[in-house]
Amino acid sequence: MNLQEDIQSIKRYVVRLEEQGKTELEILKAIYKWGTQAVIAEVLNINIRRLKYLSKKYGLKKNDSSRITRRCTHCGEEQSLSNFDVVYEKGKLRNKRVCYACQRDYYRTKYMHRVIVENWEKEQIKREINIKEYELEVLKELLK
Repeated sequence: MNLQEDIQSIKRYVVRLEEQGKTELEILKAIYKWGTQAVIAEVLNINIRRLKYLSKKYGLKKNDSSRITRRCTHCGEEQSLSNFDVVYEKGKLRNKRVCYACQRDYYRTKYMHRVIVENWEKEQIKREINIKEYELEVLKELLK
């Protein structure tokens, strides 16, 4: 029932805009963000495919006001706010300054660096052990 009320209120608004002499583009721009494309097509009595064509023709995008973007401090790309994880900073809920992809790459490189360092340390220890064993063999040969 709530959907029908929305449709009726949008229809009344469209009738008011038509009485004011607004063009099709102005009416579409005014109501495009108010509901789904199916609702808007029903209000305007047009096919959904026609509405999609008109929105593409006029460059209308759905719910731009709800698609809040933020610029990543690492890669510099402007991305949707949903790509930024939510964290607590000083007791308040905040969005991170680095997008999810950059954060994932950071932790991946950090992990790889840690693995490389650990492997390097193991190899270094093996080399030292081999060097000490060789020195022991040389000393044993000298004692004989």
